[in-house]
Amino acid sequence: MHAINFTDARKNFADTMQRVTDDAEPVRVIRRDAPDVVIMDAEEYEALIETVYLFSNPTNAAHINESMKQAERGEFVEVEY
Repeated sequence: MHAINFTDARKNFADTMQRVTDDAEPVRVIRRDAPDVVIMDAEEYEALIETVYLFSNPTNAAHINESMKQAERGEFVEVEY
């Protein structure tokens, strides 16, 4: 994750936001007398929250992990719609 101090983030806010969306990589804004903040692309944030939600249920997490192992072994099932 790229880090930038608050002053530089403020001076280059539009460029910083563009970098976040172009690179799909968050930027940490370091503040001297306050906690740091992170700027991230909204779609990346939503994907992260969805992943956390899906893995928060142990049964669902086990199913997803098993599915990933099957995919790594090349075990796929074709489905016709």
